Order: sequence, then C-alpha cells, then structure tokens
Amino acid sequence: MELLFEILANLGGLFGLGGGNIPDEERIEENIVALMAFSWFTDLMKHPEGKPLIIKNESVRYVIGKMRVKKMKKSPMYEDRMARKLKKMMNKQLAVK
Repeated sequence: MELLFEILANLGGLFGLGGGNIPDEERIEENIVALMAFSWFTDLMKHPEGKPLIIKNESVRYVIGKMRVKKMKKSPMYEDRMARKLKKMMNKQLAVK
C-alpha cells in the first residue's frame, strides 16, 4: 500500500499536481521589487505592521512569490484578486500574533 502512495506522489510531482513549485527567495525578492510599481503594495509597505510581515513572514512571502507580476500588469482583475489574497493573508497573520 505504501508503494502505491509513493508511486502516486511521484506521478503527481511529474505532472505538477503536488505541493511542489515552491517559490524561492530570489523569486520573492524580484516580485517585491516589481510590486513596488503598484500603489496598493506601496501602501502596505508603508503601514507599520505591513512591512515586517512582507519582510519576515513565511506565509505572506509565499503568497508574494506565487504572484505572476507580468500577468498582473496586463489584467486588472488578476491584480485585484492577488491584492485581496495578499491582504487576506496579512490580516490572518496579524490575527495570529
């Protein structure tokens, strides 16, 4: 039975179905620099509680790393969705503190 689960997990990884594709620190930092072009993101960075979350919190940084900034520049709907997603995660992390 374990062998079956292992095979399925490997197949899922091959086809991009697993939990893989985790953004690395370089991608996160690049996205932060690119996101500075958006006023809603600079407002978050100026907020006294926002900047520390963006700089240090793993969950918030994960959301930033998963964003596709090029798509965000082309699609206002995608930009709004990602802004809401980031703000929701930041609020969740502030509530945990």
